[in-house]
Amino acid sequence: MERRKFFQLFSGVAVSALPGIRQASAAPRRVGIVGGGILGGSLAYHLARRGAEVTVFEKTRPAAGATANSFAWINATFSKRPHHYHHLNRLGALGYRHLERELGGDLKVQWGGSLEWYGVPDRARRLRQQVASKQAWGYPARLIDLAEFEKLESGVEPGEVLTASYSEQEGSIDPVHTAEVLLDHAKARGAEILYPCEVTGLDLKWGRLRGVATTQGDFELDVLVIAAGVDTPKLAAMAGLKVPLIESPGVLAHTKPAERLINRVVLSPGAHMKQKLDGRLVAGMGFGSAPVTEATQEEGERVLASGKTYLPGIGKLELERVTLGYRPLPRDGFPVIGFSEGVPDVYLSVMHSGVTLSPVVGRLAALEILDGIEVELLDRYRYARFEKKRSS
Repeated sequence: MERRKFFQLFSGVAVSALPGIRQASAAPRRVGIVGGGILGGSLAYHLARRGAEVTVFEKTRPAAGATANSFAWINATFSKRPHHYHHLNRLGALGYRHLERELGGDLKVQWGGSLEWYGVPDRARRLRQQVASKQAWGYPARLIDLAEFEKLESGVEPGEVLTASYSEQEGSIDPVHTAEVLLDHAKARGAEILYPCEVTGLDLKWGRLRGVATTQGDFELDVLVIAAGVDTPKLAAMAGLKVPLIESPGVLAHTKPAERLINRVVLSPGAHMKQKLDGRLVAGMGFGSAPVTEATQEEGERVLASGKTYLPGIGKLELERVTLGYRPLPRDGFPVIGFSEGVPDVYLSVMHSGVTLSPVVGRLAALEILDGIEVELLDRYRYARFEKKRSS
């Protein structure tokens, strides 16, 4: 069923020929990707699968940046607005269903949906409105009563509940494992994964890319894909492009492996929580207006204490580590995807919601890079929108 939905949704993705200089060029075969996170892994896999000669340049080690510090919740839920952005995220979530089959069971996704609830009138009313809005878009989210809530997650003690919702087709992943699986499958199809290998310069002549200089030597390329998370502005600047990101840190508390406490993503009023397949519980408190910028033991204990209010079993768990991650968040909150007219051989791919979007972005970017077309679904996310703002 999910596979049919994926292809039904993709059947509405329109494409058109790229204008000008790229259309006249030979199809690129040598594609470099800067960044070995989950997005870089998806791009590498989909490009290598299409027969491109792929080289991934990762400056430290695979999945060491934003990927390693992601909560890794697969969703197209209430914050994913307006409709075009919700739709793209929904395709990304459905893309995981497709990848599960395509990768022969190596990819491990924990499906089961997400639970969210509030006992405060204003937040409860807003949640009801959000559910109604997403239902109008055909999204499988619904309001549930306390009896169903307790059946779904018996270990959670929600306290007073005025409104509770269940988004049944959502899930979560171990982001490091997922990135490694994608890179392994890319490598099996001929991709070269280099690390530690930092890109130190671009070889450009008359606006066209000839290759890159790295700490492991020089490489000739037809196209360079920048999927380097928060390092994107630095790398894009080498091509004369200014990609505006805003700082968005977040702390996650990770426990040692333990018995199963929850089976879904639990979005409590105190902390967001999930439990990985290995039994480790991961908890975070979101990205607020006054974010924490230190991954201290005290902060990790504070996050777990917030979750313990609603999941008493946390009291038996031992904190293993605390991580601080920075989301690669473009200034207007939406992804930046595609080529720039000024530098037609440099492809940008930076976004928050990178975990959810990786499958669909990898697949569609491969179309754009190798077939010389533009996917209309991605038109709202082009770099040109920032160029227009600067010139106006």
